[in-house]
Amino acid sequence: MGRTGPRGGRTISTFVAVAVLISTAVLQTTVMPRLALWGVKPDLMLLVVVSWSLLRGAREGAAWALGGGLLLDLLSGGPFGAATMSLMLSSLVAGLGELNLFRGSLWLPLAAGVLASAVYNVAFLLILQVLGRPVMWGAGLLLVALPATALNALATYPTYWSVRWLHRRTRPQTLEW
Repeated sequence: MGRTGPRGGRTISTFVAVAVLISTAVLQTTVMPRLALWGVKPDLMLLVVVSWSLLRGAREGAAWALGGGLLLDLLSGGPFGAATMSLMLSSLVAGLGELNLFRGSLWLPLAAGVLASAVYNVAFLLILQVLGRPVMWGAGLLLVALPATALNALATYPTYWSVRWLHRRTRPQTLEW
């Protein structure tokens, strides 16, 4: 399905990665708004990127953040580049989970998802402000960022388990003696 990557695992084929990112972006922009609770929807692309970063490392996570962010920027009504930059920052934060100290923790996906969600929302609001868009920080954080982070926390494990399934299907089998 792919060739050997820098971490010894098989790299996912470009076709599969692009298909996953396109599917996620389409779901994020078409289906997720219909599943919104009190005007807040889960950030599926963010959770997919965070999960991939935890499973495959910061380098592959950053590549997925770049591709996913560009797709979201193309499909959304926000300023072009805002989703990409916010996802890249979130991916870097999630890449910290790659440290061996935290790797086996059951709580790592949840902690990384919550932290990355907070970073994503704050970065997005900051980018909007830098671009001259009006930002009401109190309302933005309290009514958008906080509920989005809570909703992302609920969606973290189902997303992580789905991405982990893909990760396991695309890594090589190891022989043990």
